[in-house]
Amino acid sequence: MSTQVNELDAKEHTQKSDGRKQSVGLRENHVTAVDSRSQGFIKRYLSDEFVADAKIKTWEVMVELMGFIILNLKAIFLLFLDVYYLIIPPEERSLQGQLVLVTGAGQNLGRELSLQLARLGAKMILLDVNEEQNKITADMIRDAGGEAYSFTCDVSDQKSVAAIGTKVRKEIGHPGYVFNNAGVYKYKPFLSHTPEEIQMIVNVNLLGNLWISREFLGHMIQHNRGHIICISSVLGFIGRNNVVPYCSSKFGVKGMTEALAEEMRMERRSGVKITAVHPFLISNIEDVTPNLKYPWLFEILEPSDAASRIIRGVRRGQEEIFLPEKLKPLMVFSKVLPRKLRRLFGDYVEK
Repeated sequence: MSTQVNELDAKEHTQKSDGRKQSVGLRENHVTAVDSRSQGFIKRYLSDEFVADAKIKTWEVMVELMGFIILNLKAIFLLFLDVYYLIIPPEERSLQGQLVLVTGAGQNLGRELSLQLARLGAKMILLDVNEEQNKITADMIRDAGGEAYSFTCDVSDQKSVAAIGTKVRKEIGHPGYVFNNAGVYKYKPFLSHTPEEIQMIVNVNLLGNLWISREFLGHMIQHNRGHIICISSVLGFIGRNNVVPYCSSKFGVKGMTEALAEEMRMERRSGVKITAVHPFLISNIEDVTPNLKYPWLFEILEPSDAASRIIRGVRRGQEEIFLPEKLKPLMVFSKVLPRKLRRLFGDYVEK
């Protein structure tokens, strides 16, 4: 009996021992499987290919970050440069002996531009649709000891512009400065404008700038030297009632100058300058009397004063000239405001 009990105890001990061995074996197999998966994961994600790819992506992120930092540094530098030139303006270029063409030279701003440019030593090429008034301007320049050539030209007519352009180049030469000044103006409700008046405003104010610029730009591009100046308006920045066709034409002039300047930049013609001039109001406009709460901010300039400021800005190489100059931050800031806010502030500055 004792022998049988001992045999049973021995079997039970053997079975327990075998069970522990099997359990240990399963655990060992499980650990081995886990180790195999871990090694597979490591081989898969820490392989040379993965490490190389991670390095490339890290480098790309660093390059993008550096590009963003450099972009912001350039922006800060350009803002600083703009402020610096407001305090210390660049040197004004000499116009002595330069051929300068002015459209709409027979009266008002065009005449003042022509007279003052001639006093600075420029040789003047005068274009105007009014032959008699244009000759008077030319005579005034000659009487003061200057040099002037007058041509009758309708800038809204492309064929007339092309014919005059050929004649100017043949008889005088290629102008280095072109002032697109000719313009017309009507102040009344949109539906009171006749179709003929709308056509005339757009043709003279917008197409006239395009035809004249196109006629003389080629030589400037060829020699990477020259300056085109377009007289736009503050009404090329903001729209107002009773001047719908006029605003449309001046918005077009602003777009033209921006696009043409960008084209010169992309074609690496840094020597060809494009300038847009945005006057608020010049005193020869007789049918508009603004009722402003802050007249010191929105100056109404005499043609002689406006011409002087325009010429100074052109000689300094400014891309945009606001008259008065203090309007520039207001006009730029107004473009980021919603239309309702612009209307609110516009109503506020008017009495």
